[in-house]
Amino acid sequence: MSNNQIIRVVAYHFQADCEIQGDRLTRTDSCPDQAQILSRSETAMTLWWPKYRSLEYLHRNPATDEWILLNSRGGLRFLCSDPHAREGTRFVVSQEHKTVGYLVAKNACSTMLGTTLHEHNGYMIRETGAQNPIWRDGFACSQVRGHASYNAEKLGSYRHIITYRDPVDRFVNLCNYAWCIAKNLALPYTAACKDKRCFIETMLLLIKLNDRNYPDPFEVHLQSQYNHFLFTHRIDTVIRIVDFSDYIRKEWGCEPYNCNVDNKNELTADDLIPKDIEQLKQTSWGKDWLIPQYYGNLFYENAHK
Repeated sequence: MSNNQIIRVVAYHFQADCEIQGDRLTRTDSCPDQAQILSRSETAMTLWWPKYRSLEYLHRNPATDEWILLNSRGGLRFLCSDPHAREGTRFVVSQEHKTVGYLVAKNACSTMLGTTLHEHNGYMIRETGAQNPIWRDGFACSQVRGHASYNAEKLGSYRHIITYRDPVDRFVNLCNYAWCIAKNLALPYTAACKDKRCFIETMLLLIKLNDRNYPDPFEVHLQSQYNHFLFTHRIDTVIRIVDFSDYIRKEWGCEPYNCNVDNKNELTADDLIPKDIEQLKQTSWGKDWLIPQYYGNLFYENAHK
């Protein structure tokens, strides 16, 4: 690594090109803050920001050649500027099993719980009936605002759960996700995720990772999920989507209803039965996607499905 170079830094409060000169790192945008480089390698740097009296770490993401700024705890600090998100969250209540499951449009928990809360609200503009490709003008945020029927006293004795889908089950930014997992940055996507703070910090990390190399649709989706989970009333249990069926059988004593409400590019192996797979092979879009060649070992259980 040369002494003088320009690198792209993605931080919780800025994204900018930064210049390295000797043991100094300087932002090249309108805010020329400077940090001292305490240690440095091909994949990591330790920084001291005198202005903020803050010790932080940079890790290089080889998928995008960007450097991700973390705090001294190894996590991303976060801020939420959306005042509407503070009004609360959507949820579904199981009276029988004394469970509160938190929902957000286009989130994996809607798939497993078989709810009707889905992004059709985001795709259709009610006034005109026209297609809206991605939630527009803050519409996504409106899907995660307060629910007037939430009764904190009644639901205080309930278990509050959320489910999440492992990122390798999706067709979006697999390189970024794989890098996060390898660096143990995306803790919610491992068995180690046990608390709310870890989950929402990772949501913001993914937003920042997607901001430059895959802007707009997925970033909006992540931002709405981040706001949603940040202001949930509480979270007691975090469950991987692939483990949720077993959780229902064990904790609730009943068979889960597995209903996929997503579109064709959101299907996962857990959603399919052999008959479904055979049907997919006959569809014209399936031939165009080249799933086995590019995504077989990630998207399905094996490359032949």
